[in-house]
Amino acid sequence: MLDRGDAAAYHALRLQALRESPHAFSASHDEEAGRSIDDVAARIAPAADGSVCVFGLFEDGGLAGIVALIHPQRQKLRHGAELAGMYVAPAYRRRGLGSVLLRAVIAHTRSIEGVCQLALSVNKANAAAQALYRLLGFASWGVQPRALRIDGAFHDEEHLLLCFDAVD
Repeated sequence: MLDRGDAAAYHALRLQALRESPHAFSASHDEEAGRSIDDVAARIAPAADGSVCVFGLFEDGGLAGIVALIHPQRQKLRHGAELAGMYVAPAYRRRGLGSVLLRAVIAHTRSIEGVCQLALSVNKANAAAQALYRLLGFASWGVQPRALRIDGAFHDEEHLLLCFDAVD
């Protein structure tokens, strides 16, 4: 789990992600580039109960992958959590690091009392990410057409869900 001390590394990798894969994120590079390191540190500081946090994977002395976990605090939504901002730097892809990162956040999510499902959204055109999520048990429940608009082009997003237990 990342903490305030990882803010500079997180910010650099996040900006790389937004430049390299703008279609994969709802935020834009321009929106994020202006954040101060103090703002970034506050953003990635884990909640005391671990319900909101950012996981990072370090490789070769640098931050190679990130993913955020968001667990809503509203009573009617507390049974679920959401992944956001998943990214593995291109130099580290196809090494299994994405799987390691996701398995860690899934294990952490399972440890949060009352959480029985984990959701995420992925660009419909990102076949590699979809395959990884399905490999780890996520199932599609729908596609949002035209979810993102980037430079005048629309991008669909697929919504996936991993259920930890049967719900009656």
